[in-house]
Amino acid sequence: MPGSTPTVFLADDEANIVMLLEMELEAEGFTVVTAADGITAIKALRETPPDLALLDWNMPGMTGLDICRRLRETGVFLPVIMITARDEMDDRVAALEAGADDFIAKPFNVREVLARVKALMRRSKGFSSDVLQVGDLVLNGAERTSAINSHPLVLTVREFDLLECFMRHPRQALSRAQLIQHVWGDDYFGDENVVDVYVRYLRKKLEATGAERVIQTVRGVGFALRMEA
Repeated sequence: MPGSTPTVFLADDEANIVMLLEMELEAEGFTVVTAADGITAIKALRETPPDLALLDWNMPGMTGLDICRRLRETGVFLPVIMITARDEMDDRVAALEAGADDFIAKPFNVREVLARVKALMRRSKGFSSDVLQVGDLVLNGAERTSAINSHPLVLTVREFDLLECFMRHPRQALSRAQLIQHVWGDDYFGDENVVDVYVRYLRKKLEATGAERVIQTVRGVGFALRMEA
């Protein structure tokens, strides 16, 4: 298991990218473990889960997308950032469907990668020990667990933080910019459309329990958590 120094697992078959990110991450105080192919990566991730994983989408042996999907299917929910040369919305959706928490397109700014890693790692540790309840929806900040109508929800880090944000502002219409600020933070460099993608999949998980649509679209504003019958 990771020690007191946060561990980042980096899987990419481009040696120059690995060298650059490894050097920068270590300079920021992280322990870095690397792999150059998908098979080696998934074995290492299962044997010794790190604090966070950076996975290249296209790798020999197994893609980063498949690695992320396999981890989620087997109950491993460590924070995952997908790195890819793709930058279309469909690719972002595919990464989210596989269980990724974030998505960075190549070519990237190293400062952006470092900012995303730090922000996601902070979020994964939890900000508070609050227990929030809105109707039949319950969230435990300390345990990073949530449930609706007594049905446990299995959420990624981003989905959990998005749900927490809605539950801290019940019935309030929140703009995409407000959600970006609360969930992604000041270091987010991407566009606001990512909010729609994450709301879609959070809704899907909520509704899979039999709950009605509790995250509603507020036309011209954004989204709101409303537990109306």
